[in-house]
Amino acid sequence: MFPYPNENIVMDNAQGALYFHTVFREAVNVWAFIDSVDYVEGLYKDDANTLTAYKELNYIESTNTVIVEYNAWVTNYLFLMGRMTVKLNKDSYRKNGTSATVLLTGFSINGQDVVGESSIKFTGSGEKDQYSFTLLDGAAIRECGNSMPVLISSTISNGQYELIEGKETFSQDDDVWVYSGIMKGQLRNDPNLKYTNTVSTTYTVNGENRDGKVHYHMDCTTARKGISQIKILGRSEIVFGYDCSECYFLSVTHVD
Repeated sequence: MFPYPNENIVMDNAQGALYFHTVFREAVNVWAFIDSVDYVEGLYKDDANTLTAYKELNYIESTNTVIVEYNAWVTNYLFLMGRMTVKLNKDSYRKNGTSATVLLTGFSINGQDVVGESSIKFTGSGEKDQYSFTLLDGAAIRECGNSMPVLISSTISNGQYELIEGKETFSQDDDVWVYSGIMKGQLRNDPNLKYTNTVSTTYTVNGENRDGKVHYHMDCTTARKGISQIKILGRSEIVFGYDCSECYFLSVTHVD
């Protein structure tokens, strides 16, 4: 029996993917909002702000930078704190080939520190709201506090996102994002737990082709559906699916 069970590996990967998806989703929403106000410099507050829970966007025109401050902000059952900086160019939103960069500072989700830099590139055309997402080396999630151990480190070289529902509004509540790509990293600072998590556009289960993309809905604590394949050297392949509030095994070899 391995000391670190597959159930924990699945939980860590599903949570890591969701947290970094949240960073992507929030950054795209910031990009869309700043475009909606014609890139006019100023401090913008979310309509849902209260005295104790708020999200504020400060757009600095001279540097084309948006500084987003979160305080006790709840989105998709997740509790956000800290700062996200999004650097973009004027009049760049939904223009083919344009990109934005994202940096996290003192940022946490559900009390767990999330660190890292990423870039987002618009790759769609026409009605297609498509993006590529790159999560740079050094991205990680740890228990709150810099001295705390890393729970999972991750890189994504060319993740593919598409917004298939909710593009007509600025509200994120009706958004549905689909994702495919490869996330790599290490669990619990253990060199024996270097993983590769692959989400393919299609996946064959019992001879049947299924949609493999992960579908992120705002009313799910994991994802609505999708299939992930995890490989760790020396261990059996793990294949799991999403069911909104939980994950379930699809591979017949998951029991060690």
